[in-house]
Amino acid sequence: MMFKARYKDIHADLWPTNYRIGMWAWLFQKVSGIYIIVYGVIHLWETSTALAGVNGQAFDWLYKEVGLTQFIQALDLVTFVFLLYHTTNGLRIILLDLGIGVRSHRLVFWVLMAAWVVLFGFVANALLPLVIGRR
Repeated sequence: MMFKARYKDIHADLWPTNYRIGMWAWLFQKVSGIYIIVYGVIHLWETSTALAGVNGQAFDWLYKEVGLTQFIQALDLVTFVFLLYHTTNGLRIILLDLGIGVRSHRLVFWVLMAAWVVLFGFVANALLPLVIGRR
């Protein structure tokens, strides 16, 4: 009797539950890069509305009438998360390319991610009250 092999069994190294730290870091690096590009284009568009209309009326309408102020501030916080991760993981990749920490790349990853959490904590402490509407 012939058994049909499952994709999960044939390509076990490609199955997400079998990914190791390096694969997740690589995947999140790509996702964060795409997010940064997309948000950058959106950010340029929404800030360019300040040039539209008389005295930036389109910009004022976009923020006041549509109510994007807290939404944009929340996106700024998310963008900072992605930028900070992209930067710290990029630094890890540069160190590995230079041959620094090759034998202990997991330790380098976790040290840089710990630095990422600390830096994000400082920024979130400053920005989160603005996002939730408290000064």
